[in-house]
Amino acid sequence: MAAPETIDELIDLYPEYFQPNEAEGVDGVVQLDLDGDGGGAYYLVIEDQTLDIREGTHDDPTVTIRTTAERWLKINRGEASPMTLMMMGQLTVDGSLAMATKFQSLFDPR
Repeated sequence: MAAPETIDELIDLYPEYFQPNEAEGVDGVVQLDLDGDGGGAYYLVIEDQTLDIREGTHDDPTVTIRTTAERWLKINRGEASPMTLMMMGQLTVDGSLAMATKFQSLFDPR
């Protein structure tokens, strides 16, 4: 499967990449605020081993992740490390760092 080239492609692939067995006991909302070309605001609700993706801003997310659309694509393609980007100030996490860390393991791009 080809790597996503746009955020829209990535968002469309998230349900396919989602690993419900990894989401056992995980309930929360991940807000993605992606700046730059092709960016946008999305929130992913993980509850009872299900995933619901919405465009927009959630009123009370468990964690908010902010970066550029380009960097988020690189993270999801395995071309960039979220921790490195955080240390460089190019990715910020507000809220539950544990949820942000767990979030990455809930998806398998195969």
